[in-house]
Amino acid sequence: MSQLPLLQVRGLRKHFPIQQRIGGRWRRAWIRAVDGVDLSIAKGETLGLVGESGCGKSTVGRALLRLIEPDEGEMWFLEHDVRSLKGEALRQLRREIGLVFQDPFAAFNPRLLVGDIVAEPLMAHGLVGTKADRFARVCQLLESVGLPASAAERYPHEFSGGQRQRIGIARAIATKPQLLVLDEPTSALDLSIRAQVLNLLLGLQESLGMAYLLISHDLTMVGHFAHRVAVMYLGVIVEEGPTEAIFQNPLHPYTQMLLAAAPRPDPSRRGVRKLLEGEPPSPIEVPSGCRFRTRCPFARERCAQEVPMLLERTPGHKAACHYAGELNALQ
Repeated sequence: MSQLPLLQVRGLRKHFPIQQRIGGRWRRAWIRAVDGVDLSIAKGETLGLVGESGCGKSTVGRALLRLIEPDEGEMWFLEHDVRSLKGEALRQLRREIGLVFQDPFAAFNPRLLVGDIVAEPLMAHGLVGTKADRFARVCQLLESVGLPASAAERYPHEFSGGQRQRIGIARAIATKPQLLVLDEPTSALDLSIRAQVLNLLLGLQESLGMAYLLISHDLTMVGHFAHRVAVMYLGVIVEEGPTEAIFQNPLHPYTQMLLAAAPRPDPSRRGVRKLLEGEPPSPIEVPSGCRFRTRCPFARERCAQEVPMLLERTPGHKAACHYAGELNALQ
């Protein structure tokens, strides 16, 4: 796996304006969905981006494709400044970065045949000439994700959830992208089907050499799939590192609690379990200092006064906690 970064993100921010009623008056406020995120993904690598619902994971994925416009930050895809791209250059970027949605059925036009759905990116980017060529390529794509070529002549509602996700993957890889953004790709599927879809994605990555940004709230699944993991909380990255380091030696209390709360194959070895209590604070009014301090059992006065920096604690392993590595009660 090459160490040359395929994607680099620095200081990414996206705030959404809303109207908030306070004391009988309306005022403009901001949802700080993504509030200064740094990420990098190497060629052929899988980076798992994990965290609770509403932490900003999906917003990061959509910003990479410029489906929403970032407010601040730098995004580089190879030598291209993603934020500066316009017109044809932006269209070419979207050829290189594919997207697999959580609910593929909602992303499909139910009036189109599966063959037409899979062919959409081919036609948009002018990658096939004749109708016969297009149909042959669609059949090849469907077979590559484990579906028969005859599926091209059926409608999406005729397929199960797992099969529809395979159709979504076929459409996403149609342009031979270098990076695939997987936005909760298995959360809507039964457990047995999840394993099949993940194995499919692993096989495609090996054969096509794609990199993945895997967005999920399922830390256990990400642990089996990703080379590196970035843990997100309330719009910021609180820990990042190689998967083995994150699971064997989590440095941030939030990561420790996510791991403690995850299902374990052997309940007799569960050890001390400290679960997350309460809901995350509002992304409109984030706490001062450390954003996790309102739920952290180890919070101290310094945590309310100083914002912890995401610093490298061991080679390749970063954590944004004033006391990273000192808090071992959860391990």
